[in-house]
Amino acid sequence: MGELVFKGLKVEEIDLTNKLEGQVKLDISQRASFNVKYTNDNLHCMATLTIDMMEKSAPMDFNFKIIATAFLDCEEGMDKKEIHKKAYDEIYPHVRALIITIMVNSGLPPIVIPKVKMDESNIKIAGEKNPGENNLYS
Repeated sequence: MGELVFKGLKVEEIDLTNKLEGQVKLDISQRASFNVKYTNDNLHCMATLTIDMMEKSAPMDFNFKIIATAFLDCEEGMDKKEIHKKAYDEIYPHVRALIITIMVNSGLPPIVIPKVKMDESNIKIAGEKNPGENNLYS
């Protein structure tokens, strides 16, 4: 078991459409994706979490998307599946707090994204490195 060191977070994209009028009960569908890319020496990685939400009955009137990337340092020899799970555990609370803040400051209720438990059998690790200096790969 190794440790990851959180180095920072970068929000790459935020998109919010809110054309709902008055008091409305939201029935939101949500999609999420998570990807980790590594430097060639496997000592640094970037973990990207994408959350996409929309109102089921009016997706054009309410939708929200955020793409955020965490930058992390990895201990030498760490298993990539372990990194994947720990990176998710590291980025999730930051993105959840951002979403709540954005929603409340936009006049919406605080929408809390559910945390998905990482199932190791669903983590896919790419086997080939891309040539080049400090290239990142999944």
